[in-house]
Amino acid sequence: MIRSVRDFIALPVLFVLASGCAVHPPIPSEQAFSESPYRELDTLKDGTILHLPTGIEVTKEQMFNVLSGARIVYVGETHTNLKDHQVELEVLKGMSERFPGQVAVGMEMFQRPSQKQLDRWSRGELDEKAFMEEWLANWDQSYNYYRDILRYIRDHKIPLIALNAREGLVRTVMEKGTDGLPDDLRKELPEMDRTDSFHRSSLESVFGGHTHGKEGFERFYQTMLIWDETMAESVASYLSGAEGKTKKMVVFTGGFHVNYGFGVPRRVFRRLPESYAVVLPYTAEIPDNRKKLLMDVQPVSIPLYLADFIWSVGYEDLEDQIVHLGVQIEGTDKGVAVRRVVPDSTASKSGIQEGDIILAFDGQSILKPFDLIHLMSFKKPGDRAAVRILRGDKTITLEATFAPDLKAQ
Repeated sequence: MIRSVRDFIALPVLFVLASGCAVHPPIPSEQAFSESPYRELDTLKDGTILHLPTGIEVTKEQMFNVLSGARIVYVGETHTNLKDHQVELEVLKGMSERFPGQVAVGMEMFQRPSQKQLDRWSRGELDEKAFMEEWLANWDQSYNYYRDILRYIRDHKIPLIALNAREGLVRTVMEKGTDGLPDDLRKELPEMDRTDSFHRSSLESVFGGHTHGKEGFERFYQTMLIWDETMAESVASYLSGAEGKTKKMVVFTGGFHVNYGFGVPRRVFRRLPESYAVVLPYTAEIPDNRKKLLMDVQPVSIPLYLADFIWSVGYEDLEDQIVHLGVQIEGTDKGVAVRRVVPDSTASKSGIQEGDIILAFDGQSILKPFDLIHLMSFKKPGDRAAVRILRGDKTITLEATFAPDLKAQ
């Protein structure tokens, strides 16, 4: 289920994952050479790196020889594919090892108001629990997909730059469009180029696969523009500023924002015309039990290279490892209160009831909702937990046994 417009950020041209995260599927024969003029991408073996403009396979070393000449390296990802994140980490390591102390990372996943916390993380001043709470406030609960990347950034004290627009601005545009913005939010709008017909037609294709209506599309289009232009503004501003003027930047964002170069790369270049390269992890096939997440989207012909380098990878996610307690919780003066228990959930089967106050989880105190969210992130199917609750004036300890998330099956 698409949860919000933000879920479209990783969409490719041909297909959409209904969970909001995209993979690059096999290219139909009639489309095979529109994105790759020399090679059909779905014929590439895992691990192959293809220089798309020439159709020549290269080694990692050869790819980095080319990337080393770029001021900015963009890596487009599928948010829930671990293989894509492994490519991102490889690119980050390769660039930082070649240019120690001269590389920064820009990430779509963070909104610009979080920059001070990101600075603390890069300096090693913020513990991982506090950083995970910042992550959740900015993105979602998929921290484990990015954990190795974020720890590498911290361990090597690499500047981490928040690229994205503030959620309040984005939500208002989703609901009312840019014309409906109050003056205080209008001041946050980046300079926007609405003239790219390829960008617009690609978005029309994606939008048409989900819903209809001209007004709805215009709000969707404006939201995507705000994301792309804000991220471009953030990249250009950092690299032009005192801290970043001598640095290179590796940018991690959803594939749609960098595919064909008409999202973030073109808009950065308008502001800061410097060399860049796009690396795109490419998955030709996903497992059968994930194909139910795919939706057909009418393809459009784009006479541009999909990327500079295609890195063929498999598909692996964490969905089978996700577990939920099955409660809606709220922080109160007394503690973390259970407002609703999902029927047939782990919570209901363990005896947790609406109105209970959760005091501790596996012996660790629960003082606010994130305390529980944080501890739950370490649980996997089959694990157990002792949940201490306050029910009326009685303290009770219940045992919860976690089953797999059925939505991921």
